[in-house]
Amino acid sequence: MSERVTNEVAVDQALDALRALGIAAGEVFLREAQSGSVEIKDGAIDSVIARGERGIGIRVLEEQRLGFAYTSDLSTDGIRACADTARRMSGVTEADKDLALATRPIDDADLDIYQAGIVNRALVERGNVALAVEDAARATDPRVTQFRKTTYSDSESTTIIATTTGMRGSYRESYCGAMTSAVATQDGERQIGYHGEAGRRFADLDPKRVGEQAARRAVEKLGARALSTQKLPVVLDPWMAMDLLRAIGPLFSADNVLKGRSLFASKVGQRVASERVTIVDDARRPRGLRSAPFDGEGVATTTQTLIDRGVLRGYLTSLKTARKLGVEPSGNARRGGYGSPSRVGTSNLYIDAGTDDTAAIARGLDRALAITSLLNLHTIDPVSGEFSLGATGNYLERGLRSHPVQGITIAGNLTQLLGAIVAVGTDLVFGPSGLGSPTLVISELSIGGA
Repeated sequence: MSERVTNEVAVDQALDALRALGIAAGEVFLREAQSGSVEIKDGAIDSVIARGERGIGIRVLEEQRLGFAYTSDLSTDGIRACADTARRMSGVTEADKDLALATRPIDDADLDIYQAGIVNRALVERGNVALAVEDAARATDPRVTQFRKTTYSDSESTTIIATTTGMRGSYRESYCGAMTSAVATQDGERQIGYHGEAGRRFADLDPKRVGEQAARRAVEKLGARALSTQKLPVVLDPWMAMDLLRAIGPLFSADNVLKGRSLFASKVGQRVASERVTIVDDARRPRGLRSAPFDGEGVATTTQTLIDRGVLRGYLTSLKTARKLGVEPSGNARRGGYGSPSRVGTSNLYIDAGTDDTAAIARGLDRALAITSLLNLHTIDPVSGEFSLGATGNYLERGLRSHPVQGITIAGNLTQLLGAIVAVGTDLVFGPSGLGSPTLVISELSIGGA
């Protein structure tokens, strides 16, 4: 068995293999990752999963034709074979004048995204986090008696990118998170409340808060009633606003814009939302769950204001899409692993905090609906923005909860919805996927009910 080479040596060997093949424009992407999860059932550890990966992906650009190959065999022969496969693949693909590899050096920004040893914690310590989540949920309300799933997970990874054109960079990152689906029962009725949180450091995780929030989500749905069809102001707390933002995020992708799959296409400089709305994608946010010094192509990441007080300012780009649009790349070519190509995606996407007292505004409304869950967000039409979503919520009178409602739909158009945001709270919160939002108040939406 050959000796295990270090990650840096593996990258050097891959670059040497590319040069030996006479390749002037080549890229090496290495990812090493360890992850694990602990699942709880009936107050005890039910399953433990550990995963590991280590490999390289090689891209070759010859006469503007792209070839790609990857391998987990980091022996000298394995690396050489991968480089040769990538070269041969470039010979059967079509030329694309907009293809490019990174050439600029990467700065040494300290984003504080790594804590050593997270994946080495004792199994009992990791299991205790999940148990603490369930204990907190039960303590919040005696009607919470079961859980569909409670999980603690963590990971550490190393990423290196180097090109034959002079770019080289590396970073390490860590992650830990906890989630649960609490079940509340009353008079034969069962309702489920989900909540999850994550952080870059173990100390950032608060299992008590996770359990309490899941319990409240479940309990507040008990005793739900029907609601007649009508138009109402709508309140989205930060977590519900994040769900909405998750659906909006792909519309900022330059790839979708160029393919005509975004309602934001050709609208830079135009008003697309209320002047209270500012949306930012910040890959340089300290301790951000999607922060990184460079993207999956080795381009330095950036902080992009996508919507500035309601006006669309730009899109998220890769090297290729930036060339097509004639702009500087934003560093948003996201990559899941060494075996997958990059695609344009968000980093820490968030709606910036406002200055409004959203609770006071809700108290000034005779009637309103506070959404507690949204279903089928994937069905929103990305071109027209039309949507009709299943939902549950709390019916509010003068800002106070009257009763929960279920079996309703909310319908409308994304452009109209963004333009109808009349209040943005100060309570900006980030979720486990890097999305963030404060509370939003929407002047009116169509609610379909009984």
